[in-house]
Amino acid sequence: MKTLFVGQSIIHLESVDSTNSYAAELLRKNKPAEGAVISTFNQTKGRGQRGNVWESEPNKNVSLSIVLYPTFLHPEKQFLLSKIVSLALYDLMTGTVGIADEKNRIRIKWPNDIYCGDKKIAGILIENTLSENGIKSSIIGIGINVNQTTFNNLLNATSLTLIKDQEFALPIIIEKLCEHIEARYLQLKTNKNELIDTDYLKHLYQVNEWKKYASLHDFFEGKILGVLDNGKLKMELKDGEVKEFSLKEIQFL
Repeated sequence: MKTLFVGQSIIHLESVDSTNSYAAELLRKNKPAEGAVISTFNQTKGRGQRGNVWESEPNKNVSLSIVLYPTFLHPEKQFLLSKIVSLALYDLMTGTVGIADEKNRIRIKWPNDIYCGDKKIAGILIENTLSENGIKSSIIGIGINVNQTTFNNLLNATSLTLIKDQEFALPIIIEKLCEHIEARYLQLKTNKNELIDTDYLKHLYQVNEWKKYASLHDFFEGKILGVLDNGKLKMELKDGEVKEFSLKEIQFL
C-alpha cells in the first residue's frame, strides 16, 4: 500500500452486515489508527442515504469503511469531507480505470453518489461524531460497483465491468482508492479548501444545466449553481430566484 496512513491497517471480513456499523462498534470499544479500513466483498445489509439499502452481489464489488479523525474541521464545514471523498472516487475512476469518454463521463451527483453517464456506479455514506468544537471521528463508508453485471430492479445502476467489458481485481481497487482518499484528505488537512471546492464544482452532475426536479410541494425546472459549506444545494429557478435545498427537500428526476 503506497500510503502514509490510509489503508495501513486493514480489517478484511469474509462477510458483514455493514462495514460502517462494524467501524462504529470498533470506535465504541477502542480507537483504531487513523486511516484504518474495514472491508468486505460480501456486505449483507449495506446502508445508503435516506435509509436506502445498498445492493451488492457477493464477491463482485468493493464495500469498505475508513476511520478518520478530522478534529481540525469545524462541524459547519463537515460537508468538505463528502467533497474530498467524492473527488477521490472521481480520481479513481478517471485515473486508474480510465473512464473519460463523453458517454461514460464521471460526475459527482449531489450529495453522495458517483455517476457514470446517467447511471450510479458508487455511493458514499459518511457518519460523523461531533464534539463541541470539531469532529471527533468520521466513518467514511464507500460502495463501488465493480464486477457486478445485473442489478435486479435498479435501472440506473452500472459497474466498471459493464462499462469497460473487463473484470477488475477488487484488492487493487481498494489499494488505489486508499491512495486517492489519502491524497484528497491531505489537501483538506493543509487547508486547500478553494482547490477542493473548485474541483468539486467542475465535476458536479448537472451543474449549470436546466433540468427538472421535484420538491416537497411541486415539480420545477432549475439550474444547479453549486453546493454551500453546509452541504445545501444552491439552485437558480426559471424566474431568477436562487434557492437552497437540503437532501430531503429536493429530488432529481
